[in-house]
Amino acid sequence: EIWLPESSSIEQTEQIARQVENVIRKCSTITDETGLQSERLLNMRTMVGGGGARWYLSWEPEAPKPNFAEILIQTTDGRLTHEFAEDLRRVVTHGDEELDLQPIVGARVIPIELLLGPPADPVVLRVSGNGFADIPTLRNAANVIKKIVDSEPDTISISDSWGGSSQQLFVDVNPDRANLARVRNAEVASTLDSYFSGRFLTYYREGEHQVPVYFRLKRESRDSLASLDSAHVETRHGKLPLDSIARVYPQWRPALIERRDGNRTIEVRSYVKAGASGNDISNRVFNSPEMTKLREELPDGFRVEIGGALEESQKAQGKMLASFGLSFLAIIVLLIVQFNSVFRTTIIVVTLPLALAGALLGLWLTNNPLGFMPQLGVLALFGIVLNAAILFVEFADISVGEIENETESINDNQSFQQAIVSAGQQRLMAIFLTTATTVGGLIPLALSGGPLWVGMAWLLVFGLSFATLLTLFVIPVLYSLRTPTRVG
Repeated sequence: EIWLPESSSIEQTEQIARQVENVIRKCSTITDETGLQSERLLNMRTMVGGGGARWYLSWEPEAPKPNFAEILIQTTDGRLTHEFAEDLRRVVTHGDEELDLQPIVGARVIPIELLLGPPADPVVLRVSGNGFADIPTLRNAANVIKKIVDSEPDTISISDSWGGSSQQLFVDVNPDRANLARVRNAEVASTLDSYFSGRFLTYYREGEHQVPVYFRLKRESRDSLASLDSAHVETRHGKLPLDSIARVYPQWRPALIERRDGNRTIEVRSYVKAGASGNDISNRVFNSPEMTKLREELPDGFRVEIGGALEESQKAQGKMLASFGLSFLAIIVLLIVQFNSVFRTTIIVVTLPLALAGALLGLWLTNNPLGFMPQLGVLALFGIVLNAAILFVEFADISVGEIENETESINDNQSFQQAIVSAGQQRLMAIFLTTATTVGGLIPLALSGGPLWVGMAWLLVFGLSFATLLTLFVIPVLYSLRTPTRVG
């Protein structure tokens, strides 16, 4: 990402983007231990003025802005991506004498490695004020938050959503003179907007194409602020000089004022170093003594909240837990209706947390986080485990029922246990083959499925393997605790 001051033109953004492209090309070449040179850059694509369409699952495209540019880099080997990004971060900040590269000044260049996760910055804290909140109070609070975030050793590229202030021309209309001249503020604004931004007039047709025609001042007049002194305002009653009803003077004002739910809001954003957890940093910063002191000192109507990836994760987890709760309740009701027994339902449900233990062990051994896809894998694992447990309990009931029909009673504990063993023997091969084929199909996905599928694949591999042992050993033991009575 390349960010320039909010008042920058698209031509200035293009110039900085070309400088960054030159840095990328020169930093691409590396030399290995044997002295052999190779290139890390395979290709790149530059977009100036916006982020375009959504081309990646967890990447939020930036809205059209003249001060923004995006360069997508594809490396020759994914294992070189992290080192390449770190080299670019160092060079654009400090330069490199060996490569004859100067640091990029006048812009904020942020090398970002594409990762899976919510489409939001890793660390975001926002300060809000009700309605037209006092801007200096918001700005001072945001500056304090930026210092707190900057004190964290794993945060990089800290910024805020409002950016720096810019010098703007403020047109102060004298209400008495404007009323005498019968000029409205809207007419002043409309005329100046036409002069500098342009006003649409009509279309000019060239064959099958329509070319829009705009009215505005020439470039040399638009680039000169002195032209405002001689500008005339178009009104319903004719023209009159702007300086006769208004005074134009420069002011330093926020270049951008963002709102959230109608309230002025400044978001402090930060990226994190490789291996660091943005959620942990957000919680640590929000609960720090400095942040607690800031929240206590803020006037009424001002508040500090956590945003970014942590907020999106909490929202997604809340929705998923609500859906899982309803689904789990429905499963319990269906099992009770099917078996007409709370005991059998309890045996089946108890296997779920035990299978989850195997799944979490698999994630820990393979060093994969419990992200969104592994969470979906947990739901799939529960479904498979429930299915195997239901089938075993059903076969156990059939085996016990057959012995009861032969002896008209099953008060003999040895016969009861023999019926359970018989049910396990009948289901052993089916359960083993089902698990083996599923695990065998998941192994290639776990080894080379990419970051989207690896965590879920390993979770299912370990979870299913562990759940098979549960089905063959734990469930029969739990079923044997039932008092042998006639089934039917």
